Amino acid sequence: MESFFKLFKDSAAELKKISTLTVSGVLMALSIVMRNMAINITADLRITFAFLGIMAIAMLYGPVVCVIANVGVDVIGYVLDGYKARDYNLGLLAVKIIISLIYGICLYKKTTGKSIIISSIVSRVIVVVLCNLVLNSAVLYYCYTNKNFPFMSASEWTAFRIWFTPRLIKNCVMLPIELVMVSLLLPMISQAYKRIFKKASA
Repeated sequence: MESFFKLFKDSAAELKKISTLTVSGVLMALSIVMRNMAINITADLRITFAFLGIMAIAMLYGPVVCVIANVGVDVIGYVLDGYKARDYNLGLLAVKIIISLIYGICLYKKTTGKSIIISSIVSRVIVVVLCNLVLNSAVLYYCYTNKNFPFMSASEWTAFRIWFTPRLIKNCVMLPIELVMVSLLLPMISQAYKRIFKKASA
């Protein structure tokens, strides 16, 4: 338990480093660009790879930095994309915070390629199942489709299943692709980071 809380303490300490602010800023900018280049399938469903930058921040700097970065990406991205059809949703922001904590807890202080790959796969699967399919779906459906959710009649549950099916298909199709991407990219980012800052400190 002590080591669990130490993750948050050490992650908060990362904020004192110039390298943390610099690298996180670059990765946040990358995530914002990828967020705004998303492929919109429906009003409630889109394909984006913005999570890659957020996972890299979680791996390098832990849950505290990741939460701050992910909230920043979400708020700045919302402002920049000019999507005014809906007000900013605090429920979805809460899910973003949960996502950041999952990534940070799973990935922070993983140093070997194998541990990074395993942790990235585990954390991404948890995020897709718990956050994308369960929490995000519940918030979106409740806020924008049916305020009676989850207290619905049989016919309303049928409507929910119809609404939910494209989300399930999209996440099932994209998950293997996403797992390959994080398994390849995160170890590479970790190695590049170590080489750059090892030389800088030498």
